[in-house]
Amino acid sequence: MAKTTVLYAPAATLSGTDWRLALTQRRRGISGLLAAAIFAGSIWYGLPELDAAARSALVVFGITLGAWIFSRLEETLVALAALLALALLGVTEPSAMFASLGNSLIGLMLAAFIIAAAANAAGLSEWLVKTLVRRAHTVAQLCYLLTAANLLTALFVPATSARAALMAPVFLALSERIDQPRVNKVLALVFPSAILLSAAASLTGAGAHLLTADLVAQLGGERLDFLRWLMLGLPFALASSFGATWVILRLFLTPAERRRPLHTIARSAPATVGAETEMPAARRYYVLAVILLMLILWSTSGLHGLNNTLVAVLGAIAVTWPGLGTISLKQAFKSVEWNLLVFLAATLELGESLVRTGAAEWMIAGLFAGLEPWLSGGPMWLAAGLAVIGLLSHIVITSRSARAAILIPPVILFALSMGANPAALAFIVAIASGYCLTFTVSAKPLALFSQLPAATYGPADLLRLSKVLLPMHLLLLLLFSWLVWPAMGLELTATAP
Repeated sequence: MAKTTVLYAPAATLSGTDWRLALTQRRRGISGLLAAAIFAGSIWYGLPELDAAARSALVVFGITLGAWIFSRLEETLVALAALLALALLGVTEPSAMFASLGNSLIGLMLAAFIIAAAANAAGLSEWLVKTLVRRAHTVAQLCYLLTAANLLTALFVPATSARAALMAPVFLALSERIDQPRVNKVLALVFPSAILLSAAASLTGAGAHLLTADLVAQLGGERLDFLRWLMLGLPFALASSFGATWVILRLFLTPAERRRPLHTIARSAPATVGAETEMPAARRYYVLAVILLMLILWSTSGLHGLNNTLVAVLGAIAVTWPGLGTISLKQAFKSVEWNLLVFLAATLELGESLVRTGAAEWMIAGLFAGLEPWLSGGPMWLAAGLAVIGLLSHIVITSRSARAAILIPPVILFALSMGANPAALAFIVAIASGYCLTFTVSAKPLALFSQLPAATYGPADLLRLSKVLLPMHLLLLLLFSWLVWPAMGLELTATAP
């Protein structure tokens, strides 16, 4: 008898569990629509002092924020719906929905993804890890060297999810060779922790950093270019990522296990980590030379006048040039995380609409009014309060870029109203909001490594880890905000013109 596919099942045929789940989802949807309607009505009729455009922008922003936090809708879909609503309500021109895709930030991210694809095709990440792993003699040394490798990849791979995808095969190869569940769990925790925390070192380490730098520059603050971010972020990334590895080793392994030689626990089969690719060595070195040249140009933009986006586009052309590069431009485009680029473009326009209509200025007066007695005790207390807000934001906002889009604009305007340095406070919040190690849903690398077919971690392991790392990162942020970054010129108080 031919197999029949049932395309629709009436409610009567659903099991009790499925029926209850469908009913719960329907109730949540109705509750969400009702809450959105109540919020829209309260803003529209409760704030007559604001004009129609500002009230519309606030309504769209509030509903978008609620959807990001409470719903299971994909954040890019929500951001696009917000753009459409702004255009339909007359807050922005319809062309603005597409003009934001031409922002230099989007061009920089696109070029960076192409360069990362070429580096991946050249096997640079695997080569880097293989070179370091060969120097490891104990489990602890292996973990520290892997942390260093992930820190280096933050300089040229533009997104933490892309770095996680590059490193997942490396972890699987290592775990298969070691074949020790407790050690493999530690490796599974070291990889995403190092990926997420080392991103603080580079302007291109996360889309949220580029968004932060762009917003600070737009609102009159210091322009945080690649070299400036590297100088400020690299010391923190070193302390936080290696500190996290130190904590992981001591929480999940005994001293004897940490000191155990690798050759006594590894299988005798040849390791697959860093296996040589079929790519000619000359092309691999060519891509590496292009990346190093880009890093030099990014770090010396004040001397030659080429902005970061132009340098990135030149690098993308160079690594995909026929006969020289390791990948064609058509192949590189297939590896681009278009979802992230569209999300960043949409959030840029959403934030700009709040500033343009005056809604962001009103938000500062309301959002921080209750916090002002706590945050106005001085620049140090202000930095501490914002550090706490940034660190805890990952609990309710799972997207790193969404956290930046939500937190950075009001923080900048609040800093200006308080006479503080907007670049310093925005930088503190951007670094703090990069911490997201409490739940598997808090970051894509955590979700990816938790699902790999090897001995990995569970929710209880992350909670155990975060109980130590969260307070540690707060102390680190206070140390850097109060002492280190001011000594490097990033003062908490605004300097007189």
